[in-house]
Amino acid sequence: IRIQILFMPQVNGSIVLGCVVNSLTASGLRIVTDNLHVPFGGFYPENWQVERRPITRSIIKLIEYHQSRVRATGDKTIVFERTPSADVEATQRELDRLNTEMGFLLPQPEREEFGKITHEGRYRVWKEIWMLDYLGRSSRYC
Repeated sequence: IRIQILFMPQVNGSIVLGCVVNSLTASGLRIVTDNLHVPFGGFYPENWQVERRPITRSIIKLIEYHQSRVRATGDKTIVFERTPSADVEATQRELDRLNTEMGFLLPQPEREEFGKITHEGRYRVWKEIWMLDYLGRSSRYC
């Protein structure tokens, strides 16, 4: 299990703690469980199983839930071969490539002039914000 802890400043000056829990399995799955209240709205690779639980504020409960998800696959976990920073960089490149191919992000040469997210992508982010704010769940995992 690899755990990323994020400290997110709020408008009122407080800091909210966010957590992303990752596991890799022998069959090639990346299981991700997080409690981030930040919209994503994009696409994940097919081998990723992502569950967002923004209402779960206890990191211990989030990790326990993540472990139950891993056990439910019936697959064995494997050790991360990359360092945490190399893994973050590689996953960001993978997500950027996939989301450009799927039409969520504009191609690199167009981003300076038109921004990064397509109109369809903006709609998906709006929908994600709405679902997180009003239902406490990501729109893709309801």
